[in-house]
Amino acid sequence: MTMDHAAGATHASLLEWMLVFVAAIVLVWALAQALRYTIKPGETEASHIKRRILLDDIGEPSETTRR
Repeated sequence: MTMDHAAGATHASLLEWMLVFVAAIVLVWALAQALRYTIKPGETEASHIKRRILLDDIGEPSETTRR
């Protein structure tokens, strides 16, 4: 009865399989890009924003607040 309908995944059309295949390709590409830019971002300029964030300004008295 319902077992025939539940196992009906093989009745997908060619268009549906193509959509799944394209979605899988996009997913793998996005994952590869995320890993690539996480491991080797490529920003080497001294004026890049990450250089200002990574500066150690904790020791300066003007930055600290008293409680």
